[in-house]
Amino acid sequence: MSEIINLEKRFEVVIEKLEKALTFTERQSPEEAISSKQEKLEDHEYNRQLLAKIENLEKAAKNDANEIDKLVGKLREIFESDYD
Repeated sequence: MSEIINLEKRFEVVIEKLEKALTFTERQSPEEAISSKQEKLEDHEYNRQLLAKIENLEKAAKNDANEIDKLVGKLREIFESDYD
């Protein structure tokens, strides 16, 4: 008897999910669904490009920091040699 109750609950859940899916597809025409998917793909591509640009900027910042460190080191050498 409990198995029948469990099956009934499962069917209720499945029916609710089907109803939700059907109401969603009724609200969106196939053309709208396609354009929505294209927008999501374009957004994904845009995000990927932004991440690539951020990565390039991080690399450039690290390179700049290394160059600044080198210049500071050279300035220290110059000042130390001037004061000696």
